[in-house]
Amino acid sequence: MTRAVAILNYNGLNLLKLFLRDNIKNTPNANTYLIDNNSSDDSVKFVRTKFPDVKIIQLKKNFGYAGGYNESIKHIDEDIIFFLNNDAVFLDNKSFLDIIEVFEKNKKISVAQPSILDFNNKAKYEYAGASGGFIDFFGYPFCRGRIVKNIENSDTYNTTREVFWASGCCFVVRNRIFKELNGFDTDFFSHMEEIDFCWRLKNNYHDNKIISVGKSKVYHVGAGTLNYNSPKKYYLNFRNSLFMLLKNIPSKYLVFVIISRIFFDLGISIVLFFKLKPNLSYSILKAYSYLLFNLFSVIKKRSKSKKIDNYYYIFSLLINYYIINRKTFSSF
Repeated sequence: MTRAVAILNYNGLNLLKLFLRDNIKNTPNANTYLIDNNSSDDSVKFVRTKFPDVKIIQLKKNFGYAGGYNESIKHIDEDIIFFLNNDAVFLDNKSFLDIIEVFEKNKKISVAQPSILDFNNKAKYEYAGASGGFIDFFGYPFCRGRIVKNIENSDTYNTTREVFWASGCCFVVRNRIFKELNGFDTDFFSHMEEIDFCWRLKNNYHDNKIISVGKSKVYHVGAGTLNYNSPKKYYLNFRNSLFMLLKNIPSKYLVFVIISRIFFDLGISIVLFFKLKPNLSYSILKAYSYLLFNLFSVIKKRSKSKKIDNYYYIFSLLINYYIINRKTFSSF
């Protein structure tokens, strides 16, 4: 089973200097690809000079996360692909090999992730994925190891188990499956495209599995490209979450969920405004404005495949966290 490590990069020269050597060393028998989203720094020059064995796929513009990987897949033929952020690193080869092993043993596994740990505080999971992702009935994502803003200790969930979505920080996928589903939805540009992909996978291939390999570890700087409190990040997260719901949720839930989301998200926007974060509040309203003007084009993306009913792990993340005071995954 051939394997590739595909590192997406946009002006990440300092991150490549920090992590690329370790990622090559700790991913044995894998071809390493640098997918460069038209960087204006010396990223490509550095890799070409210092790491001549790395295969460079140089794109003509910044396609974002979704488009960058979709473009690069045309040039990658290996069976298993690790889509790895440029601010993430394998610090041992066992973690890499543990993931390869589960793919070799079970052909029903289509997507996987390792545990994502905070590079700057290795005792904690990192926000972007922790130890595997889930969503609630209303489409709000959370992780085994990260509930809203509560980050758990990184030794809490070491088992391998099925999850609903795998983190884009280190998203491991069978090449064949990725191509059969036409990759990520490029309209997402960045954020939540991996959740949408996993949801589409479940809708189309009900028996295929998405797993988190708890004992495998990747260390992630977090917000290496876009700060977690960036208005742009808020905008993309809320916009893409609504895209994802409109595309994938069963028809019988659609109206109730969307109306509920409007009230929930409006409440979040109001709270942010009164917390003196008007830019973040406006980003949520901007997401809804975009959705309103593009509603019909998004709805057209609803595929004819049967939508799974059991997509959610809990009914409401917000109720559990803020009202019932459940702040860890194991408390659900």
